[in-house]
Amino acid sequence: MKIKLQVALLTLAGTILIPLPALAQYPIIFNNAKYIRMSQDACTERAEKAVRRAGFTENFEPIGLGAFGVRGEYSASVRCETNKGIVFFAVAGPVNETTRKLVSRLTESF
Repeated sequence: MKIKLQVALLTLAGTILIPLPALAQYPIIFNNAKYIRMSQDACTERAEKAVRRAGFTENFEPIGLGAFGVRGEYSASVRCETNKGIVFFAVAGPVNETTRKLVSRLTESF
């Protein structure tokens, strides 16, 4: 009887827990890029200002080649690759349309 109860509990737990990963929502990521001609220092400074102007001021952090920030459920990153003549913009978040608009705002803020 004890074994049947254990099997029943394991079956119930498996039925409840196995589908949970299927319910997980992954962030939507939009990105953009611009060709640039400027120094690494100038690009990094502009990246930091752009992240802040676009409203990503929570957990704001200058990172080696750009900047990172959070705005509610959305996070943004700007990365300068001046030796390649390009700057990359990325925003991740839960809602498709909002994420798209925020990456556009971030790009325009640069």
